[in-house]
Amino acid sequence: MKNADERKDSTELPQMMSRRALGGFVLTLPLLSAVPALAQTDQGATNILRSLAPHDRVPGGRSGGGSGGGRVVVRRVAPVPRRVHPRGYGSDVVIDLTRRVEVTVFFDNDSASLRRGAEATLLRLALALRDPILLDQRFLIAGHTSAEGGYDYNVELSQDRAAAVRDWLVSYGEISPGRLVAHGFGPDMLRNPRSPYSPVNRRVEVIAITG
Repeated sequence: MKNADERKDSTELPQMMSRRALGGFVLTLPLLSAVPALAQTDQGATNILRSLAPHDRVPGGRSGGGSGGGRVVVRRVAPVPRRVHPRGYGSDVVIDLTRRVEVTVFFDNDSASLRRGAEATLLRLALALRDPILLDQRFLIAGHTSAEGGYDYNVELSQDRAAAVRDWLVSYGEISPGRLVAHGFGPDMLRNPRSPYSPVNRRVEVIAITG
C-alpha cells in the first residue's frame, strides 16, 4: 500500500540523492571547514544548538572565537526520558524528549530521496552538531509518518528517510557516524494524535541520546 505522500501534487523536483547512491550527490554549498564560528554566523543553526544542548548549559553570550566559549546558562527543564530500540541497532538507547528539534526537509513522493533545498537545512544541522557544546553528544535521527497507509510500509519508509538524513550528515556534514543512530517510528509518535492522518505528523526529528 502506498503512503499518502504520493497523492500530493504530481509536480516533483529533480531527485537530489538516492539512499543507495549517496556518493553521487554533489554538494554545492561551502565546505563546513570554511564556515566561521556557528553562533556568530547562522541564527538557524544557533536555534538548533539551543534545542539540543545538554540540560546544564545552553549557548550564551559571545566570548572568544566560538559559541562553546560563551556564557553557560542553566536550563531549568526536567528531562523526559524514553527507551528506544533502534531498528538494525544492537542495543536500546535512552532519548530525552525535551532535547529535540524538527528538521524541515522534504522528500520525493513515497521515497527517501531528498528534494532540492534539503542540503541548506541539513548544513545548519551539521553546523550545530559540530559546535563544541555538542561534540561529545549522540543523537537519534527519528523518522515519523502519519497513520495514512499500511503500518509496516510507513515504518520502513520512516526508517529509510531517517537513514537518508543520517547518511547526508556523515557524508557531507563531517559528523562521525558513531554519533548518529537512525530509527523509523512510523506512526507511533504522532505530533498531533487527535489528527493521526494529518501531514504534520510526517517529519524527521533529531533527539538527544542520553543513555
